[in-house]
Amino acid sequence: MKRTDYEKSIKRLEEIVSIFEEGNISLDEAMKLFEEGTKLTAGCYDVLKKAEQKITQLSELEETEE
Repeated sequence: MKRTDYEKSIKRLEEIVSIFEEGNISLDEAMKLFEEGTKLTAGCYDVLKKAEQKITQLSELEETEE
């Protein structure tokens, strides 16, 4: 997932949350949105996990160079 994809996913998740907060949706629509939100969340988590691993690698590299 690219940075722009990550940012789009976060924006879409915010939209989904707003729709749920309004509470004017059918159960069927709520289930579809929940499924979409779950997939978006998993994708964002993967991006953040990879970023964390990269930061850890860079930190360890910096420590070994000192």
